[in-house]
Amino acid sequence: MLKQETYQPKGFFGWVEKWGNKIPHAAYLFIWMSVIVLIFSFILSKAGMTVQHPTTGKEVAIVNLLTSGAIATFLQNMGSVWMNFAPMLTVPICTLGLGVANHSGMLPATLKLTGSSKSKWIATLIVAFVGVNANIVGDASGIIFPPLIAILFMGLGRNPLAGLFLGYSSRSVGFGANLLMGSADASLAGLTQEAAVIINPDYVANPAMGWYFLFASTFVLTVVCAAVNLLIVEPKLDRMGLGKDASAILLKAEDMEPLTPQQLKGLKVSLISLILFFVAVAALTLPGLPFAAPEGGSLLSGALFKSIPTLIFLMFYVMGFSYGKVTGSVKSFGSTIPMMTKEISSISSFFLVSFFSSQFIALFTTSQIATVIAINGGSLLQSLQVPSIVLMILFVFMVAFINMFMSSANGKWGLLAAVFVPMFMIAGIDPAFTQVAYRIGDSLTNNLAPTSATMAVVLGYAAQYDKKAGFGTCVAYMMPYSLVAALVWIIFMVLWVFIGLPMGPGYGPFL
Repeated sequence: MLKQETYQPKGFFGWVEKWGNKIPHAAYLFIWMSVIVLIFSFILSKAGMTVQHPTTGKEVAIVNLLTSGAIATFLQNMGSVWMNFAPMLTVPICTLGLGVANHSGMLPATLKLTGSSKSKWIATLIVAFVGVNANIVGDASGIIFPPLIAILFMGLGRNPLAGLFLGYSSRSVGFGANLLMGSADASLAGLTQEAAVIINPDYVANPAMGWYFLFASTFVLTVVCAAVNLLIVEPKLDRMGLGKDASAILLKAEDMEPLTPQQLKGLKVSLISLILFFVAVAALTLPGLPFAAPEGGSLLSGALFKSIPTLIFLMFYVMGFSYGKVTGSVKSFGSTIPMMTKEISSISSFFLVSFFSSQFIALFTTSQIATVIAINGGSLLQSLQVPSIVLMILFVFMVAFINMFMSSANGKWGLLAAVFVPMFMIAGIDPAFTQVAYRIGDSLTNNLAPTSATMAVVLGYAAQYDKKAGFGTCVAYMMPYSLVAALVWIIFMVLWVFIGLPMGPGYGPFL
């Protein structure tokens, strides 16, 4: 993590920074969790632990994974377990499309367009809106978006630190919301299904399972982030005199240049291509065509929602290709191959974590420990008579706390889903609701997590704008985004459930 030379961690956040840096890579966590599962499968199976399945009435016993047969089966199936791991079937294909949209210049141009308004409120709302939706490009948004907004704010005569903190916080706190479904929705849904089938083998999760709620949350968080910036953060920065040390700023010439007429034309063409893409998808739902509802079923049970990862790939590919053809960054299909190659290489760590995560989940599921914990935990929750909405609120705060130390969304969900999805299913809560609550908690402290690689980027840029701006400064000025968003977002979740609105197409909050 980048720090000023004079920065000495103190207080609570100093403790978080010190101990957060000691958290090992997610791969180590899954390895140790796998070892723990192996040991407990042996101990609990020898102890004869069993429970009765609440839906089938059958006895569920712990399986000893340390027998010669179990070990041989595990070693034989490691490759197939990895390759058939649900996120591995969705994330890479989504990433290919994002690569074309990103490296053709379409996404960067879209971000730069946010600084075109002269009104403080309008410009701030646009920035917050794009920031909340920037998670569609994954972790790259945390590196590209914040410094770009700092530059835009400076160009508008506003405090560049305010732009930096708004860009990073809107992208981070809004990580769980989006108008469109992306690779994060696909990978989390895959992990949710892996966990849900422990209780209901017929349960099908898809990337759209929380889309209605997250779509609406986009507008809520946009207003929250813009209001916090204009009413709290920016005025305080100006009063304290922070962000005025502009002499140390080194900017690239192209960063200050407005969009060219050709780039603006490219954005218009990419928007038209997006509209035509949706029209084409809608047309394919007509009878006799690939996405038509199956006989006796609906669009929800047909090929449309099962093809979402492929559609995400095609959508961003078409938009990026259209933009590139207009601006000259794409000459032909061959031009997009290096773009996809570069983007797929950026998720190499995902493949690594998926390998160890898939092995852990396979062991955890095979051992039946997850089923036993879920049944006993669900029975306990039912006996306590705690309202389901209270359980979800507590779950949100638990995830937000864990996120301070383990920033990987997939890594955390890989650990938590196997226990909490089945447990809450026993308590009558749909996995879609559990995943939505997870997305909220996973987002609220993203901008405060010292273990996040993107925090180092923010610290580096903050020091350029003011030498006094260290880790404590960044956290202190970004904490209001987390606190206000937590209050408003949880209230919004409670109201959503109270009204009885679905979380996504075909998914309610309760089973």
